Amino acid sequence: MPHALTAPRPEAPSVAIVGAGLSGATCAAALQRAGFRVTVFDKSRGVGGRMASRRVRWTSDAGEAHVAALDHGTHHFLAEQPRFRSMIASAEAAGCVESWRPEVHSVWPGAAPLGFVAVPCMPALCKHVLAGLPVRPLQQVMRLRRDAEGWHLQMLEGDSAGPFDQVVLALPAPQAASLIASHADGWAETLAAVPMASCWTLMAVTDDVDWPWDAAVPPNDPLAWVSRNDRKPGRDALPGFATWVAHASAEWSASHLEDDPQQVEAELRAALSTLIPNAQQVQWHHAGVHRWRYAAPLHGGLDERGCWWDARLGVGLCGDFFGNGTVEAAWHSGDELADTMVAEIEAGGEFTLPFLDLVR
Repeated sequence: MPHALTAPRPEAPSVAIVGAGLSGATCAAALQRAGFRVTVFDKSRGVGGRMASRRVRWTSDAGEAHVAALDHGTHHFLAEQPRFRSMIASAEAAGCVESWRPEVHSVWPGAAPLGFVAVPCMPALCKHVLAGLPVRPLQQVMRLRRDAEGWHLQMLEGDSAGPFDQVVLALPAPQAASLIASHADGWAETLAAVPMASCWTLMAVTDDVDWPWDAAVPPNDPLAWVSRNDRKPGRDALPGFATWVAHASAEWSASHLEDDPQQVEAELRAALSTLIPNAQQVQWHHAGVHRWRYAAPLHGGLDERGCWWDARLGVGLCGDFFGNGTVEAAWHSGDELADTMVAEIEAGGEFTLPFLDLVR
C-alpha cells in the first residue's frame, strides 16, 4: 500500500513538478507526504518517462485480435544502495515490482546480475509512487514565467497553469535547459552542455521460436540489447507468439537520428532477424520503432549532491543525469531534492545552494 499522505497545510508551498518519470514522481510523493501542495505535469498520456511501455496490436491469420504491452524504454534495473533497495522491497510487497535475473547471450553468456522489473509493465512503478497525487497528463510545458504571484506554466496548446510558489524540473538536461533559460542562465548553459545518448528502439511480434535466452547483447551495431518481452516477470504469455524489444546502440542511433523511421525499422528488423533461428520461415506480425532523442546521459555524475535547488528563485532540478543515468540515480535525485526542499521549510528560513559551488 502507498504511504499515508500528510494533509497539505494551508500555508504549505504549492509546487509544480514538470515530468512524471521516477525522479519527478519520487520528489512529488515525498513533498506531498511533507505537506506541500503538489501538482505533476507530463507531456505524455501516462506516467513513467523512460520507464515506458507501448501497447501494440495485431491480428493473427485466424482473424483473432491480439494486444501486448512492450517495454520500449528501460528494460530492467538494478538496486544497489540500501535506501533504494528498501524502496524497491516496499514496491515488491505492493505487487508492482518483481525480481528478474535474465539469461543473457553475449560474448560471455550466462545469467545477468539480479535486477528488477515493474509489473505488469514498466510504468507501474511510477504509478505506484504517484498514487493519490494530482497528475495532469498531455500537458507539455513550453515556457516558464515568473512574476510577483509566483511561477506560471505555459502549455503547448496555449493553456497556462499557476501561480505556483515553486517549480521542479524533472526532465532530461537539454529539455530542462530550455525551460530554465532566462531565469538561471548559468544553470541553463551547464544543462545544455550535458551530452545525451539517443536510442532507436524496435518493437516487434513474430511467431514463437526456439530461442533459449531472455536477452542478448549483440557484438556489433546496430543493436546493443535485445530482449524477449514476453519472458519478463508479470508479462502475459501469448501462445504461438514472441514479443521483442531491440535497442540500437548509442553510436548507431546518433548517426541515424534523423533518418526516416521506415528505413530505421527495416535496418533494425534485418539485424534482429540474424538472431532469430530460421528467420526466413518466421512470420512477422508487428514491427514499429520509437526514437528516444534523450535516452540517457553519456557521462553521468553532474553533481554528487544529486540535485540543484535555488530557494531564492523557488526552482529545483532533478534527474538521472546528476548520477550515473540509471533508474536508481533518478530515484536518488528526486529523493534528495525533496529532502532539500523540506529541510528549508523545517529550518524556518531560506537558503540557496550557490550555482558556482554546485558545478564542479
